[in-house]
Amino acid sequence: MGLQLMADAYTFECHPRTPAPMTRLEHAAEFARLAEQLHSEPQEERTLGRIVSLALQTVESADSCSVTVSRGKGKLTVAAATDEVAGRIAALHQQVGEGPYLDVFSTFGMVSVDDLTLDARWPLLTRAAADLDARSLLSIRLDLSDPALTASLNLLADLPYAFDTNDLAIAGIFARHAASALDVARQGDSLRAAARSRQIIGVAEGMLMQRFGLTLDQAFELLRRYSQTHNIKLRVLAERLVESGQVPAVGDVADNLQRAFGLENPPPES
Repeated sequence: MGLQLMADAYTFECHPRTPAPMTRLEHAAEFARLAEQLHSEPQEERTLGRIVSLALQTVESADSCSVTVSRGKGKLTVAAATDEVAGRIAALHQQVGEGPYLDVFSTFGMVSVDDLTLDARWPLLTRAAADLDARSLLSIRLDLSDPALTASLNLLADLPYAFDTNDLAIAGIFARHAASALDVARQGDSLRAAARSRQIIGVAEGMLMQRFGLTLDQAFELLRRYSQTHNIKLRVLAERLVESGQVPAVGDVADNLQRAFGLENPPPES
């Protein structure tokens, strides 16, 4: 009996069974863990880095990855890339003005390239990328809440015909999770920036109130008028005041107070 058990163990070790396909529940659990990892970074820049890194772990056929973004009709920029090849391929799209990373925004949301060296859709890109190790490409639009911002997740492989239908399906699901995580991170950055702006403006208001004996509303209106007169953003003006510790010259203050409240001859500088 013991010999038979040893023989069975030896047979199992030398000829392992093919792993059973993941069940729907296991797939759901895997993507739940993935979503948790994507949302673990509170800042946009770090979230972008996490996206391209996890994309390679999720779509195992891919060798490199990038995220490209464009605001309005502006140029395509590389927001994150796992390596130099991914970054250069993305930059070439902007340079030659064609490629799947651009076409993905005018299609149903996914563009697959089996072999870039043989694809006739983008001859300029094909020639420009001839010396790079990128044969298979897969670009997926990231649907973000900001309508002025377009972005795509771009996967590359060294071998042709690297991405099968299963890879495309997995990459599509990953892209939806990535877009959600990026939206949350961007909103967090905006909230933090807004909170910092309010804090800086509040400090600047306090400086003006103390220096010129103004009320809170008058101090804010003075900042607003001064920023308009000198074509400076209110936040930038407040930052300059706080960082330098210097308030506007008395003449400037008098001019702006006169326009804002009809106040003349503010208290002289001490």
